[in-house]
Amino acid sequence: MPDPAKADAVGGELSEAEYRKISSRPHMKFNDMTSEVCTETIEIITMAVDKHVPLKNYEAAAQLIKQSMDKKFGSFWHCFIGEGYGFDISYQQRHMLYMYVGEIGILVYKC
Repeated sequence: MPDPAKADAVGGELSEAEYRKISSRPHMKFNDMTSEVCTETIEIITMAVDKHVPLKNYEAAAQLIKQSMDKKFGSFWHCFIGEGYGFDISYQQRHMLYMYVGEIGILVYKC
């Protein structure tokens, strides 16, 4: 029986390579940022994920994202990266982004 998660828009089955390519694209879950800050944040996240996540070094990726955000947009940014976690946070209005890259959840916020 075909895997419904791997079905394309017309109902065909995707190859493993096609599925990985599509699922590795950033997928926004929640965004409370200005468009300029959001665009730059996604670039920072993409750079950190490309560098550290293939090695499953989530701590280094989170640290790189936090340091880059602190340097570019001022202090007090926080970053969580992982495959399974829940959260309940307070953040500064217009300073939060929650997204997925593949199966990796990434939360960036300022408080």
